[in-house]
Amino acid sequence: LGAPALAVLIIAQQLSDASRRRQHRLFLELPVVAEQFGMLISAGYSLGSTVQRLAGRGHGVASADLRRVVRRIDHGVAPTTALREWATIAQVDALDRLVAVLALNQETGDLGRLVSEEARSIRRDVQRELMEAIERRSQQVWIPVTVAALIPGAIFIAIPFIEALRAFGAA
Repeated sequence: LGAPALAVLIIAQQLSDASRRRQHRLFLELPVVAEQFGMLISAGYSLGSTVQRLAGRGHGVASADLRRVVRRIDHGVAPTTALREWATIAQVDALDRLVAVLALNQETGDLGRLVSEEARSIRRDVQRELMEAIERRSQQVWIPVTVAALIPGAIFIAIPFIEALRAFGAA
């Protein structure tokens, strides 16, 4: 009974890890995708044609997701609804914000500028996360260096200390 339960838990953990990696790849690709959305919308493309164009261009996680959005649009779903479904499934906060800006498609005339500002915001988020990862890695480098310095230092301190104890013990 324990072996099948363990197998299910291992598979669930692997699936969870794969999902987390996919979300992170989407997060890393999102600034470029958002900038492309902003450029194409500013150039006069509609939201639906922008989604189709971006879906056909790339080969990453975002492009695969956008191809799924295009299929939903082809089945009669409104572009903003299909994009919201994507954001709900992806569960990436930056994508939620981007889709909220794209949903203003019918309500604003300067959507390209708003999307470009959101792209800059997403890029700052990605840079912040990358800087945090760099800082964590640079701190991890010091652990072996510290251990490597402490062991010989402890030996060099211990030898005179033992000699001093011997000298005081003999006296």
